[in-house]
Amino acid sequence: TDKLRTAPGLSVVEPRGAMYVMVQVHPEAFTDLPDDQVFAQRLLKEEAVFVLPGAAFYAPNFFRVVFSGPEAKLNEAYDRIIEFCKRHAKTKTN
Repeated sequence: TDKLRTAPGLSVVEPRGAMYVMVQVHPEAFTDLPDDQVFAQRLLKEEAVFVLPGAAFYAPNFFRVVFSGPEAKLNEAYDRIIEFCKRHAKTKTN
């Protein structure tokens, strides 16, 4: 999950013994992602990465990532999330 900390517009909540991590979405950091539900839908459509929107857990502007899968797949998913965030960020980064 450390890799996700480099994504613009996201804040990772440190997991406490769970098989998932909650990640906060800061909509003001993005040009066209106003909330967690749009974030999750667009991420799935554009990057083929599935995350659970926080709204499903009464946690708006968060999403949940399950990290019990193979490490190589998780790293690929994290890379895709980072690129997605960079592409939609108000301030472009490399």
